[in-house]
Amino acid sequence: MIPVALDAGSILTRTVEALSSARTLDHVTAVVAEAARDLADADGATFVLREDGACFYADEKAIGPLWKGLRFPLDTCVSGWAMSRSETVVIPDVFADPRVPHDAYRVTFVKSMCMVPVRLDDPIAAIGTYWSDGRTPAPATVRQLEILADTAAVALENLELRGALDRRAAERDGHAQRADELEAAIHSLVHDLRSPLGAMIGYADLIAENMESEKSARYAETILRAGDRMSAQIERMLSIYRITHNPIVPGPVDLTAVARRCADELVARAGARRLRIDVEDGLKVVADPVLTETVVENLLGNAVKYTAKTPDAHITLRRVDSGHPLSTFVVRDNGAGFDQSDAQLLFRPLTRLHSAEDFPGTGLGLASVARIVELHGGTIRAEGVPSSGAAFYFSLPVPA
Repeated sequence: MIPVALDAGSILTRTVEALSSARTLDHVTAVVAEAARDLADADGATFVLREDGACFYADEKAIGPLWKGLRFPLDTCVSGWAMSRSETVVIPDVFADPRVPHDAYRVTFVKSMCMVPVRLDDPIAAIGTYWSDGRTPAPATVRQLEILADTAAVALENLELRGALDRRAAERDGHAQRADELEAAIHSLVHDLRSPLGAMIGYADLIAENMESEKSARYAETILRAGDRMSAQIERMLSIYRITHNPIVPGPVDLTAVARRCADELVARAGARRLRIDVEDGLKVVADPVLTETVVENLLGNAVKYTAKTPDAHITLRRVDSGHPLSTFVVRDNGAGFDQSDAQLLFRPLTRLHSAEDFPGTGLGLASVARIVELHGGTIRAEGVPSSGAAFYFSLPVPA
């Protein structure tokens, strides 16, 4: 058990670090249960998982035995109540509250408790803390337990991603290597960002609540807003992972209309830049509409980014081969270009041929495009000349 002398910030910091390297569910539940007990100065703590309508008491750290390894129906225990309603529960006297199954508690040391759901949107677990005397935890303590729950949710979601990645690797086929690389990159990036981001948002939230200075409170609110923006960016990266793992639903897509709509938005955001994007008339494909839009947004957005230093930027999308069942299209620009010997590196996740200072980005856009094109049975390649522009050729199914 962590010495009581450690403050809540130190406990949470140590816990974030421990969870960032957790590779198993047992590791996560043990770390969280211990941290909960220390944060609340409690006599016991449990980590409860929500499993098929039941509450599974996966781990506990306590002065006496509680319910580790046992399962109870969701509607018969306080952890189920907290998870079903996405609410934190504080009970100063367990034998005076009708939500508590009294018989289950009479054989334990527990007289009072606090139960916090893990993930407010559709909780997947709960953290319970217990005392052997009648006690009502301070609001600050409850808030710290809720921050711990947010951190635990991140750790559990990371485990879920890792498990999906392992399952995918076991089913590897001809095109799966690039998919595995993309999944591994997204998993790594999300894992590395989520843990410190969760801690940053949690601490900023605590600071904002306790600031007496209006100026300092504004600074804390600025940190929170920045954290929310980063969280949204992480979700956008994850959306690519999730989309490409759902079955594709091909249908007729007006590629010209999709591209022109995207081009109008890009030109509008470019402001005073001299930027022209030309899209050929009559481009039609048979593909998943959502994924097709992702391809177009990434390829045109990539071209706009890498023509940022070109005085008169010109980008085109046209068809270069009218074959069937696949036709080939090209997005061409007159921007920074690249050495042709590096062409294949462009489609590897997190690989960048230019510095982030020159051209910012995540390094996932082209890898995602390649994966989507392959899902449709097509291919993609790139041609480039340094300082003279680049061309990206991709094929998609077309109407008969």
